[in-house]
This record gives sequence, C-alpha cells and structure tokens, in this order.
Amino acid sequence: MHFVLRLLARGRIPGRAAAGVAVGLVALAAGACLPAVEGPNVLVIVIDSLRADRLHHAGDPRPLSPNIDRFAGEASRFLQARTSAPWTTPSVMTLFTGLAPTTHHVDSNDHQLDASVRTLAERFRQAGYRTGAVMPALTLAGHFGFDRGFDRFVLEVQGHGKVSGAWSVQEAVTFLREDGPPFFLYVHFWDVHYNYNPPVPHALRFQAGRRAGPGETDDVTALIRFSGRPDEVEPLPEDRVAWLEGQYAGEILFTDAQVARLLEELERLDLAGNTIVVVTADHGEAFQEHGVLGHTVHLYEEVERIPLLVRWPDRVRAGRELRQPVGLIDVAPTLLDLAGVPFERTEFEGHSRAAALLGGEDHLPAGSDSELLMATTRRARLRGLISPETAYIFDHARGGEELYDLAQDPGQRANLAAARPEEARLWRRKLCDRLGRLPERGEVPAVELPAAVREMLDAGLQQLGYVGPGRKTDGDQPSPSPPRHDPAAERRAYLEELGCSGDTSAPPVR
Repeated sequence: MHFVLRLLARGRIPGRAAAGVAVGLVALAAGACLPAVEGPNVLVIVIDSLRADRLHHAGDPRPLSPNIDRFAGEASRFLQARTSAPWTTPSVMTLFTGLAPTTHHVDSNDHQLDASVRTLAERFRQAGYRTGAVMPALTLAGHFGFDRGFDRFVLEVQGHGKVSGAWSVQEAVTFLREDGPPFFLYVHFWDVHYNYNPPVPHALRFQAGRRAGPGETDDVTALIRFSGRPDEVEPLPEDRVAWLEGQYAGEILFTDAQVARLLEELERLDLAGNTIVVVTADHGEAFQEHGVLGHTVHLYEEVERIPLLVRWPDRVRAGRELRQPVGLIDVAPTLLDLAGVPFERTEFEGHSRAAALLGGEDHLPAGSDSELLMATTRRARLRGLISPETAYIFDHARGGEELYDLAQDPGQRANLAAARPEEARLWRRKLCDRLGRLPERGEVPAVELPAAVREMLDAGLQQLGYVGPGRKTDGDQPSPSPPRHDPAAERRAYLEELGCSGDTSAPPVR
C-alpha cells in the first residue's frame, strides 16, 4: 500500500483512476485501522557493554568519545539512567517491551516473549511506520521474540573476535536509503563487548599496564566465564586488568566513529531534523571493581549505570541534563509518547519521560515506584532495587543482602546491611512488595523455547563461550532455581527466599 501511496503522491496514476484508487485505499486503511503517518522518524542506537562513566562528557578524562560527546551537546541526557539486567537479552527485551525481566521472562537462553506482549516495533508498524533492526549478536536472535514487528530484521552473528561496527552501519544505511513512510530503526553496535580487540590504530591509543603480546585477548571469554564469582577464582593481576580496560577504551573510540558515520548519513539524507535519536547501552562492564570481569553476574553500578541521550532538533532541548532516575524500561513509552503513537499506560511497567524531554514537568502517575527493579538469573540469582541515593541487592542463591549509600559510597565498597538493619529491613520490604505485585497488565506467561531451537541456540552460544560443554548454560545456579514455566510459582519461591511469607508488611531480616 505504501508503494501505491507514493505513486499517487508523485502523480504517476491518471486523475480518474487516481480518484478511484484513493477511495479504495481510504477504505482499506480504515478497515485496517492504519492512521495517516505524520510523526517523526525514530532511531535507537544501543552500544553493547558501554558503561556511562567511560564517556568523556560523563567524566572520563580520556578523549574516548568525541562524536558522542558532540551528540550529547545536541541532546538531553539522563544522568541517572540504568538498565534492568546486566546482560543483553533481558535488557534489550525490557527496552522493546517496557516490562521488567521478571515480568517478560526473557531472562535466560531458553525462553521467548509471549504473544500477548506487543513490542515497540509492532506498535510502530501498526501505526504505519517502516521498521528495521540490525542485530550482530546471537543473544538478539529472533527466536527470543526480537524480530517481531520488523519489516527488515538483519541478524548476523559476529562473535567476540570480529570487528563488526562497519557492518552495523552499512546495514543501517541500506535501510535508511529505502523510500517510504517514517521509520523506526534499531541499530545494535557489538564491538565494545569483550574480547576487547579494537582495530589499529584504536588498539594503541589507550594502552595501560604491562604491554601485551599477540593473542592477549583470545582467552577473555574463558576468563569471563570462569570468574563468575569473586570467591571462586583468583583475580587477574592489576596490570593485566589495566591492559584489558585500555583495549575496551579503544573499542569505545572505534565505535564512537561508527556512530558518527550513521549520524552523518542521517544528515546527508536530510532526515536528521525530524528524527528522534536515542543513544544508550544495554549494560555496562566490570573490570574487577567487585572481583568480577565482564558482566551478567552482579548488579553493581559498573554494569547497571548506562548512558541515555535523546536528540530531536527544535523539540528536545539541546544540552540539558536530567537528574530524575530512569531506566531502559522507560524507553518504549517515552518514544511512543514523543512520536504521538497512542498506548495504554497500564501496558507498561515503565513510564513516559516525554514531558521532561520536551521541557515540561516530569510527574509520574500517583503510586508509581521511584526505584528501579534490577534482576539477573544468569550465573547468579539476584534481585535488587536502586534509587539515585541507595542500592539494595538480595542474593537468592546464598541468602545474603547488600545495602549501599550511593551518595557517600558510589563505588559500593561498604555494605551497610548489618550496620543499618532497620534501613535494610525497609528496602527488603520494598523488594517484597515489588516482586509480589502483579503488573497492571496482568500476568505474562513464561514461554519456553522448543527443544530443537534451544539445542541450536546452545550450540551457537557454546561457540561464543556463553555455554560450557557438558552443561546446559554457563548460568548453572549454585542453588535450584524456581520453576520457570509457572510465573506465579516462581514469584512465590522468590518471596519465600526473601522471607516475605506472603506478608510484605514486615519481612524478617536474615
């Protein structure tokens, strides 16, 4: 239908025939409930493993990100942005759905999104948008539900050793150059992710620690997998960690240049003026701040804190810093709100922050939670809540809890749970309440992937180092996990481990 509309607009159909075609198209559009599309384009750029404090404009003294820094000056940026999960699959699914990992259940390698949940791409396509996605990682495979709603979904598993930023840009440019209605385009950049192997000359810019020889990063995947907990493995020497972090910095510099290429193409195509551009990350990266290298295994700030920049020329205020806490869970309702695509607030657990971006008052609905729920079930079983001032983490596998004063201790070095038992008790009560509460939209079924699909994905994930030979995943839990097929039973199990006992008013402190 879009093709015929373009012919009409260009006068390629004779007058009387054009009138008949137009009437027919109006009836067809009305029957299909497809509104006339006049909204802005939307481009979402996600940089894998990019922690917020490694951007120069966010405080890193090194010139790692000149182009993203320039973009930040043209955008509004959220200073308190965090992910809901410390690895790709659940965090990006949260971005796509506006639901927490504990609600959408795509938080492991064996579940897919239930059909009752509409993704951001499905909503934009239903509104008449042309939709595209560029996915360079198996953790973003369509089998999980990431392909739903996309007219063009390009997945090519790049692996940890391949430099893929140029490929992501080329695929995105191909989509941008296609004619048609306003677009929604999601582009994922993979190179900042380990193995930390930026191309020359970027690999030489920020070398630190001891000078490394050829193949130094070849075993990083193994190091990540087997350093799952700080008490299970000897830490790497400081000079080795410094060298790896320097290579990570080189990857940021390289990816910064790829982002610039994509944004320059928007300008060349005269699309930048009416395109909402989001630059963010799915999670950060740890360099043994808490004894762990990589991500997935804990919920500390080095993996939870992410950049979140939004540009829309002449509408979103340039250079503005927003201090309210936000998460990837808020991206979907915010983008729909900015683009004028209608939705029901109860369909999301996140909230639109469009008012703040457009210069108005940012009022959340009455009774809304101000803390972000964090969770991981991969190589650990952790649940937590975080606000700008406080972080609370409960280890369901080991029964321990952690409480941090982020204002005084941003590095989360001093666990205050034992020193401040009443405060820890309050935060545990909040976590009980959050985990025990059904979403307003109702329970989302947990849908296991078919066995054949799981086997295929496991084979690919094993090649990437995510799945160890002879075991289902590298996420083997130190204690049995709750039943994944029954969300209500899973929730009860987590509440019992917290000590909520069905009463969220006064859970005991262990």
